[in-house]
Order: sequence, then C-alpha cells, then structure tokens
Amino acid sequence: MRKFKSILCTASLLPIVWTMPVAANSLTIAIENIEQNEGKIMLQILSGEAEFEGRTEPTARMILRARPGQIRISTSSLPEGHYAVRVMHDINNNDELDTNYVGLPTEPYAFSNNAFGNFGPPRWKDAKFWLSGSVVQKINLIH
Repeated sequence: MRKFKSILCTASLLPIVWTMPVAANSLTIAIENIEQNEGKIMLQILSGEAEFEGRTEPTARMILRARPGQIRISTSSLPEGHYAVRVMHDINNNDELDTNYVGLPTEPYAFSNNAFGNFGPPRWKDAKFWLSGSVVQKINLIH
C-alpha cells in the first residue's frame, strides 16, 4: 500500500492587512467512527487526479493524534476547485496502511464522499467534491 510521509502541520503568525473583505473558501473535514486512541490519524487533501493516484505530491498533509469519536479539521487556505480527502488511522505508527495477505487494509481508512472501491481504492470521480464557499465533508472510517 502507499506509504504516508510523516509531516506535521505547523502554523506561523504573520501580520495580516485587509483593505477590503475577501470571500474565502472554508473546508471542514469531520472524521468520524474513530474507535481507538492508539496511533495517529493521517489525512491528505488532494487537488487532482494525479495527486489522488499518487503520481504527484498531495496539496496538504496533516497528522493528528488519534482519539475515539470524531475529529474536526478546518482550513480556509484552499482556492476554489475540485478536491478529495484520503484518511487513514495508523494504529501502530509505522506510517503505512497495513494490509493482510490478499491486500485488504487491516487499519481503518476512508475517502471523501465516503467513496469506496471494489478490489482497490475508489476512483477520483467518486471521491472528488467541489470546494466553493463553505463545505463540510463527513468521513466515516472503514474498519
């Protein structure tokens, strides 16, 4: 399976000067059905089919401490466009989505639109969504 790189998100404080109101796109991702607090939640925001298929680097990556229940993440730094989200719960902290002997995931994972594929990941067209204005993606982890 595809390996996730461990990149922690950091925030920097920069002075902001506004001369007029700016309409921003807001994406909120609600990761639901987290059953354990072991390991970490690894999330990728993908802005095209090449990123979705792993041919280019993701637009954004986030690594969060796992905790049972729901985790919500919000960003307003993305331009309008098509996006998809890929999430995995790396329970054993090895930066990989572990699989069994036939290639089925043994750790929880999910995609935006709660898309899933048959005998592999879903297709870009099933996981993508249009970001314009305020969008909430509720994503249920598959166990």
